[in-house]
Amino acid sequence: MSMLHLYLLGLAIGVVGESAAYLQRLWVYRRLLHPVMNVLLMFGLVMGTLAALIPRLGGPAVFVIAFVVGLAYEIANLRVLHWWTFPGARLYFLHGHAQVVVAISLLWAAVPLLVVALASWV
Repeated sequence: MSMLHLYLLGLAIGVVGESAAYLQRLWVYRRLLHPVMNVLLMFGLVMGTLAALIPRLGGPAVFVIAFVVGLAYEIANLRVLHWWTFPGARLYFLHGHAQVVVAISLLWAAVPLLVVALASWV
């Protein structure tokens, strides 16, 4: 698996995920540039790089690292960046920022594992 391959798979996951979130209005970006940066940097670069570490560190360790990175990113957005909001501080049946941030962080943690799983198919 080349880093470019993992990066591109991360981008693809990001585009699908962000498109689904947009259609369901799960979160709303303040500017058009923000989801583009999110896909390029967080999904592609960060999560693609973490996916590349799975052979050395193992899936569980990378899952934990990706969770912590996702948690830090979500908290940074909530407190400092303000790139996106969760309408009504809700995500489906979850209410309140803490529940939403933890749930999204778990999704972030799954991204590198999904990248590697897809890499074995593509």
